[in-house]
Amino acid sequence: MKTNSVVPTATGRLYSFQFGDTRLAVDANLGGRIVTFAFSGRNILTGPAVDPANFGSTFWSSPQSDWNWPPPPEIDSAPYAASLDGAVLSTSGATAAGLGLAVEKKFSADGEAGVVAVVYTLANRGSQARQVAPWEITRVAAGGLTFFPIGEGGPRKGPQDLLSPTVVDGVAWFPYDAAAISADQKLFADGREGWIAHVDGDLLLVKSFADTLPSQAAPGEAEIEIYANAGHTYVEVENQGAYVKLAPGAVTTWTVRWMLRKLNLASTPAAVGSAPLLNLVRSLVK
Repeated sequence: MKTNSVVPTATGRLYSFQFGDTRLAVDANLGGRIVTFAFSGRNILTGPAVDPANFGSTFWSSPQSDWNWPPPPEIDSAPYAASLDGAVLSTSGATAAGLGLAVEKKFSADGEAGVVAVVYTLANRGSQARQVAPWEITRVAAGGLTFFPIGEGGPRKGPQDLLSPTVVDGVAWFPYDAAAISADQKLFADGREGWIAHVDGDLLLVKSFADTLPSQAAPGEAEIEIYANAGHTYVEVENQGAYVKLAPGAVTTWTVRWMLRKLNLASTPAAVGSAPLLNLVRSLVK
């Protein structure tokens, strides 16, 4: 075990990684969901008071057309088995009956770098080959600023109305404006550089992952998706990995790195086109 690895603590089936002022907590009773990512006690993720089912950061198989709605509980919300091996927390769910897919999530934290690594595994436990992509859905409070470097093509819509960002020098910015959201709205886009970020007040959340090509996206999906609900209560900051074919018994893994930083808004303004903010994020994900 690395000397800078953070050993998680358990309170019942809630597992917490604490390093400095930052805490990440995973609820094994709720699909191995990340329920807390907090700085000095301030959680950037939503809780059940906002929406009793749709809160925190979860994981689904993509495309959604494979299961429609709601997501399979075996993947999204049913209890996961959990175990600790030194500084690594492993959680695993049952096989989703209609999909033949099972999910494992492994969490580890580098306290010195201030980075949490989440390794997702999708396993095909069925008797037929399946094509699938990994999908991370992170819910934050309505408000703030979400941004990512945009890749090929522009933002596009799906079944909902289009959530329109402002694109400046190849970066898409979505400053939340409740007055502009009159229905459930979403955007789909190819990303570039392999990251998406969100600012809430003076807290900066960054998620980084392997960049993918548009041709690697699941049907009807995209590498980057952002959703804002009609009730003006939360925003989903979503990222997806490559759509791959899994033979029976095969697995695919995908790693997302999480970072949370407190901003000095005087020197690093949280505004559309902010060069200092972009430079900070790029320094974190390099």
